[in-house]
Amino acid sequence: MIDLLIEWLTGFFYDFFKFFGEANALEIAKDRQRVFKEFLKLEEGFNGDKLAILDKGIKNSPFRMQVESYPERLTQKPAVAIAGAPSYPDVGKLPLIDEQGLEFLHPDIKHACVCIGGTNEGPFKARWLGRNALDREECWSATKIIPILNIVCSIDADISTCTVRGDGKSFGFLNVVEDIITYEEKIASSNALSAMLKRFQTYTALEAWLRGITGNEYAIFRGLYGEAPAIAAPELVEQDRVLLTAAPETEKGDNSVTTYDLTRIISMLGWHYHLPRSAQLPGMKWNNLKLIARTLGKDTARYTDVALEKLGIRESISNLIILSKLGFGTTKYRKRTELTYTCFVQFSYQGRLKSVAMTLRGAKALGDSDREAVEIDARMAAEVTEILRRLVTDELK
Repeated sequence: MIDLLIEWLTGFFYDFFKFFGEANALEIAKDRQRVFKEFLKLEEGFNGDKLAILDKGIKNSPFRMQVESYPERLTQKPAVAIAGAPSYPDVGKLPLIDEQGLEFLHPDIKHACVCIGGTNEGPFKARWLGRNALDREECWSATKIIPILNIVCSIDADISTCTVRGDGKSFGFLNVVEDIITYEEKIASSNALSAMLKRFQTYTALEAWLRGITGNEYAIFRGLYGEAPAIAAPELVEQDRVLLTAAPETEKGDNSVTTYDLTRIISMLGWHYHLPRSAQLPGMKWNNLKLIARTLGKDTARYTDVALEKLGIRESISNLIILSKLGFGTTKYRKRTELTYTCFVQFSYQGRLKSVAMTLRGAKALGDSDREAVEIDARMAAEVTEILRRLVTDELK
């Protein structure tokens, strides 16, 4: 009897102090400047060539063992009421974006689009918040998810059995995608591989596909990533069946898309299972989406990881999903360092399944590219932390 009482008391006090610790951490996280300074401390010894959080890598993530479970977790519906929110828009339809909804973000976040979704039965609802969300800008490597999804939506095949071949070389398609996301360069550079995947459509056709998905008729997506394609004229094959061949070479242009475009694309990926067919990525098969989800779970940028740690809830959440893609570069034209982070995040906390898709585009101009890089890395982590804090506390509306 005494042993049972001791066990009960131990559990009670553990849960009590755990709850108190989480509440305290969430309260402390309201101090935005403190959070930023703590992330900036992590940047000591880092510079523009390697950053503390942008380059942290999935191998250093506390959630690395959960990535394999992402597909089954994507079937869990966020059962939350989003008061007054409309249904998630059909393919090709622009949603109404509240451009005052992200005023709390730091001024270094120049462009942003956040979408919270869920339902308490009935149609899947979504609320869109923005800051210059429909302004076209260079989003760097975050746009590499676009040609990947275009290919997966364009073929009737199991992508796990597909290879990209040409110039005497042959690579597994999923291995190519993973190399793009992880930057491990097991096959080639992320830039060269992404340029290769853009060769299966003319640049104007791929741009038109993107516009047709998001409803944004002004997106421009006709550029590469600073390197020649790893295979100049690739074929996508399943065993001996040719699925796609290289498109004719056409005039290149810029990659100038919006944070809305990227949020729309990654939200359609994350909520695919719950959306009506009219709102799903056309041609996307569930079994292929599951494989892509595992790959996008291996992004080297770990802003969501550090945000959950900072909020003190890492040990209390379950059913976590993080699908993301970074974009980073220093521009001589605009004389600053820029960073884009697009992600889909979902997790259970205190019995409720929370779900959000977001894209943040930050920029810093200090005349010192290394200093700009570490500050924008810390700032991105701080702002992702604030968005997730508001999501957890139901302040994100």
